[in-house]
Amino acid sequence: MAAVLAVVVLIVAIAVGLKGARASESEQSTSPGPASPAGATSTTSTTPPSSTTTSPTRATTSSTTTSPTRATPSSSKRTYRSTGRYRAVPTRSPVRGTKGELITYRIEVEQGARVSPRGFATAVDRTLRHPRGWTARGHWRFQRVTTTDADLTIRLATPDTVDKQCAAAGANTHGYTSCRAGQYVLLNLDRWLEGVPHIKDLELYRHYLVNHEVGHGLGLGHQRCPRKGSPAPVMVQQTLSLHGCTANAWPRSADGRLITGPSAP
Repeated sequence: MAAVLAVVVLIVAIAVGLKGARASESEQSTSPGPASPAGATSTTSTTPPSSTTTSPTRATTSSTTTSPTRATPSSSKRTYRSTGRYRAVPTRSPVRGTKGELITYRIEVEQGARVSPRGFATAVDRTLRHPRGWTARGHWRFQRVTTTDADLTIRLATPDTVDKQCAAAGANTHGYTSCRAGQYVLLNLDRWLEGVPHIKDLELYRHYLVNHEVGHGLGLGHQRCPRKGSPAPVMVQQTLSLHGCTANAWPRSADGRLITGPSAP
């Protein structure tokens, strides 16, 4: 009888032990613990991108580079420095034009832009002496000078520098456009090097850029496209859009007619 009782007690003890072990195992499987790798990945993928993950995009749209939607494939490889200091071209040019008011201009290129000042001056000279340019019909004459009292100082500058100097004159160039600020004509280096997507001819665009900003220096305001398909007046903001017109770099047509449009704000 004692032996039977001992066996019964042993069986009960074994059963109780097994139940306790299962309960302990169940508590361990449901207790909080470190998140699994899968859980961390899921959490990260569903949260909004942080500023760290978007910084490369923001860098390409900063004022020192062109917006990705407007950049050429080589734009990200260009390197230049914004210094706010300039190198002036130390030579004069002949007077361009036969009659009209003489406008003197000085050429400067920002140090760190990695553009030849003489090369830039040659390009500007070529624009201002063109027979379809501002010298046509005897309204103005132009001469490049070396003195600081020139009527206009035409500067090729990095987007940062253009933004700062234009902002001081009340113009917001957004790292993209150019402006005239008093006697200074400030041309955006990115636009000079790359142009704009909707004008495929870079040389034409450069002629336009010089003529447009110098036009402001002559006292002219913005104009609108007069009709779809016609040449855009040079005072249209062609850097932003042609507004239905065709790209045009010159104030006058081949037959000498002034290309104009309605005034714009």
